[in-house]
Amino acid sequence: MNRLDRTRELALARSMNLHLNVNGDIGQYIEPPGSGLHHVFFLRMNDEVWVGRKLVQRDRHFRWQAASVLKPGMLLGPHLHSLWGNEGLSIDFRAVSAERKTQTFERALRQADSEIVFPFPVLDACGREAVCPADFWQCSESLVEQLNDDEQHLREHCVGLLQANAESGAMIYDPACSTGEFITRLARALPDCQFLGSDRSASMIEHARQAHRGTCVEFRLLDAIEAFDAGIHCDVLILRFLNAEVVTRREARAAFESLIRCVKPGGRILVFGHTPVLIPVTWLAATHNLQLESSVAARPGKMELFQFYCLKVAKA
Repeated sequence: MNRLDRTRELALARSMNLHLNVNGDIGQYIEPPGSGLHHVFFLRMNDEVWVGRKLVQRDRHFRWQAASVLKPGMLLGPHLHSLWGNEGLSIDFRAVSAERKTQTFERALRQADSEIVFPFPVLDACGREAVCPADFWQCSESLVEQLNDDEQHLREHCVGLLQANAESGAMIYDPACSTGEFITRLARALPDCQFLGSDRSASMIEHARQAHRGTCVEFRLLDAIEAFDAGIHCDVLILRFLNAEVVTRREARAAFESLIRCVKPGGRILVFGHTPVLIPVTWLAATHNLQLESSVAARPGKMELFQFYCLKVAKA
């Protein structure tokens, strides 16, 4: 998020009530024109569809960030309809209490069919999907710190899930390992498993090899799309790069359909990330005969939700 967007989001977070108009049981939110449309999200549960708007929040260093974690207060209410016009996106919803929003989060965690969807992409000034330039991924101390901080809650959940499900000797593969911190943390928590991380950024792989030398993780310089042809096979595939600002939706789908071929029968695919997941996971799971085990997650004891898809490959 650049400085202009951060200023805009901070102002919106502080004055959210000015953009809301509630008349009895019906509320309306106007998303002003600009770069924030991609923060609008929908929470689906059974036949219910709730709408919300992600807001910036303080991180553990007390800095304002647009994190992947959603809070109940970001929900507007059950969605009625939306209209696009010159003034922005007008969203009509049914107004509900703060208590009911919290109850909705609790219910979403219990229901296997719950899903968070961010339908609008991040756009550049020309109206195209915005993707970070290649030099953004040139490894630096500040980028390493940012990436490692942004994914802390995702690491915690991933560790817990794999400790409960990964078998001894399982091969866990992260095809866009960036700093290597994520897969190295998994290796420390799961000493009986095998670990492979790859990335197409030479500077990231060099950093990962130096920062995590002496661990059991193998790091390779490799474009994720080439993993299957390189003979890589795994029991757990970690996909944390099929996300907004990292790749386009077309690239995300192509990478997903290529990489799932690496997973052995009975294996699992985990899809998540700091920014919204771009691919239609539920639809792709049905298309490729993958069992969707869960779509949302939260840290123990936290009233929150974030995207975290767990898919299982059918046994042979």
